[in-house]
Amino acid sequence: MKIGVLGDSHGIDGNIVAAMKKLQDAELIVFTGDHLSDIKKIENDFDGEVIAVRGNCDRNGDIEVIKIIKGRRFFICHGHKYGVKYSLDNLYYRAQEVNADVAIFGHTHIPYYEEVNGIVMINPGSVTFPRGRSKKSCVMIKLDEKIKVEFILLST
Repeated sequence: MKIGVLGDSHGIDGNIVAAMKKLQDAELIVFTGDHLSDIKKIENDFDGEVIAVRGNCDRNGDIEVIKIIKGRRFFICHGHKYGVKYSLDNLYYRAQEVNADVAIFGHTHIPYYEEVNGIVMINPGSVTFPRGRSKKSCVMIKLDEKIKVEFILLST
């Protein structure tokens, strides 16, 4: 199964369209927040399921979602409630608390991937406003026996 992950789009339609072109083979899309109204644009270009959480710039929506996908427990949040700009400890402990296999988050606008004590932690970066030395990006997760994570750079 292929899962496309994007977030921190902040209402810039062209970047969402560019990301969705790169994620067209996905069977599921995860949106990590910050401009939840962008979901409408994602759903226009995608026929599958979309899971979305609200970010610090959103007023409505779920703060976090826990979802079993192909036998793996996913913990999805924006990350601002866990202080991810300063440390990933609180996010890790929450993922551990909910028995997550995968923790997906946003907020930092910096791509990130690491496996920590059996928990795969992924931030797709931002499709609009990358920070640090990163570029506009999204992620394709491939679920087989192993979890494979591919960062995809956008040219917009």
